Amino acid sequence: MSGGPDDLELTATQRRQLAGIRGIARIPLADLRDQSPPDLQALYTEVQDGQALIPGLKMGLGALTVQRWDPAYAAAGWTLHGADLTLDQGHPFGSMFYRNDADGRVLRVGVQWHPPVQQLEFPALHPSKPELTSNCTDEEVASVVLDARSRIGTLVAVNAQIGSFVATEESENAILDASGLGLERLSEDDPRLVADA
Repeated sequence: MSGGPDDLELTATQRRQLAGIRGIARIPLADLRDQSPPDLQALYTEVQDGQALIPGLKMGLGALTVQRWDPAYAAAGWTLHGADLTLDQGHPFGSMFYRNDADGRVLRVGVQWHPPVQQLEFPALHPSKPELTSNCTDEEVASVVLDARSRIGTLVAVNAQIGSFVATEESENAILDASGLGLERLSEDDPRLVADA
């Protein structure tokens, strides 16, 4: 996009977000990696219903070794040739586009979080219409969906690993609490962990 956004083209939510951003000074994360700016007193944020603040994140080393995607899960005869993906509040969302190596057919695999059943879904879709694909066999769909699941699984795992790497005990506790797992932490030698014989 070039130029500023046209307010007439924005949704009501986008207009509220822009209004909230205007006038707020931005602090680049790079400025906070090793130390806080000397004149910084505090960072403030608005926490709305259904949100949780995760304090105590550490930034520092700037690098982390993670597990790469395993090409053993690649769909035989299909090539990933495009993706339009985002992380929507930590959940992958968007589409992945696969092209058949033999005949050039395109299969779009949707990636979406399904809240009622709390799982990722990967519907095999028509390349350009909002409908299920009709020109692929069940075996082709299964192979390509497994490929997409393995790539998205790696994306989620890498993001989780980075999150656990930068978390302090304070932020880990806040993450667990936000996840509904805010239980009492026990030490390894706590007698309550010993199974009754």
